[in-house]
Amino acid sequence: MPMSLIPLVAVVMVFATPILGIALAGYKEWLKFKTKHRELGSSTREVEDRIDGLQDRLARLEAERDALQERVQNLETIVTSEAWIADHDESSGLSPLDGTAPGPLEAPDDDASLPNDAARTAKLARRLRGQ
Repeated sequence: MPMSLIPLVAVVMVFATPILGIALAGYKEWLKFKTKHRELGSSTREVEDRIDGLQDRLARLEAERDALQERVQNLETIVTSEAWIADHDESSGLSPLDGTAPGPLEAPDDDASLPNDAARTAKLARRLRGQ
């Protein structure tokens, strides 16, 4: 019987060696893929964290821009009001450097009672012209 096993072992060795080689090569490729996937996973988390930070910063900057835009609109309303133009018209003979500046402005006491920014702006314009 030992003689009949030799051809069987030879056939198994002939076919098993390439199959094991292919399996080993596939395992090596899988290990490379797993390592690369792990590296990409960590870099993806870093990118996601950075994107989240940038989105937060963008939201803060947009809120700040909106507040500044509202302030500019209020200032434009004051400066372009007819009373402001009349008080600061060059034909009135007053120079901005003649030393006649209005007194210090104080915050209105009843700001909370005014319905909106336009009303507060109008009240400030009236105070600037001295009425």
